[in-house]
Amino acid sequence: MNTQPDSQPYLRWTDRFSVGVPELDEDHRALVCLVNEACAAWTARERGRLRTIMDSLNELAAAHFEREEGVLRSLPEYRLLASHVDEHQNRLRQLEAIQKQVSEPGVQLESVPLSDKLINWFVRQTIGHDSAIKAYFDDGRAG
Repeated sequence: MNTQPDSQPYLRWTDRFSVGVPELDEDHRALVCLVNEACAAWTARERGRLRTIMDSLNELAAAHFEREEGVLRSLPEYRLLASHVDEHQNRLRQLEAIQKQVSEPGVQLESVPLSDKLINWFVRQTIGHDSAIKAYFDDGRAG
């Protein structure tokens, strides 16, 4: 995982990002790694590398959201699926907007607070919206 110059990751993994479903938690860990890599590329002003990482982040986010929706469809009594799907579509639009902003020619990377935007994007999704999934599993309704 790439880190800031002082060897600290931009976004440190915490168990609060875990929802209790191994395949989804694995995705969350991979998303944290990509957020850190994107932030490192942004800090180093490596636009080409940043574009590649942002492409990977978009692809992984879309695949993760599909996996997550599949898990949610399989859960009896889970009533927040429609809300979750809407939120996923919103999150993908946000990520695409961030990617577009940093990819536009002539945009000075230092003018885009990428670290804050990506970290906020990830944390709001996992701690905010995915807390309903974690609560479902923590309440013992899943098994």
